[in-house]
Amino acid sequence: MLEIFAASVTTIDVVVVLSLLQLRKGRLVLALWITFLNILLPFAGFVMGDWSAELFSVWSHMLSGVLLALIGIHMLLHDDDNSMLKKQLHPGIIALAVSLDTFSISVSFGMLHLNKILFILASGFLSFIFSCLALYFGRFLSIKNGRLLRIIAGLALLAMGIMSCF
Repeated sequence: MLEIFAASVTTIDVVVVLSLLQLRKGRLVLALWITFLNILLPFAGFVMGDWSAELFSVWSHMLSGVLLALIGIHMLLHDDDNSMLKKQLHPGIIALAVSLDTFSISVSFGMLHLNKILFILASGFLSFIFSCLALYFGRFLSIKNGRLLRIIAGLALLAMGIMSCF
């Protein structure tokens, strides 16, 4: 159950970023790119986390908790700079920028030996749903900036990181 909660928290930024874009075409391609990367990057992160857990077996829980907490703090301190969204970027670059956080979070989960398949499937499914919602109905969501959603997600990751240390 923790895996599904973590996947939903990490894919909230998809809604924030994509609801600010004004795309007329290529929305489905972008949603598919994001889904693909939200499956590929967590898989790579779990492999890296398993490897580092073997390498740092004594410290893996503490290290993964610190990583999660730092990602949460980064989300809390991130300022709103949407100037990059105004430019036309390739969907793959946008998808990579939105999906990179799932790699670092899945490294932490790989170190904790959580259910890899459940997190990857939940991350892929939720990222596709959130991407489609944001791209097709983003103007109805009236998200001016994603500060509140980012604060909620940052606090959730910070809490998960602190809890995994103990």
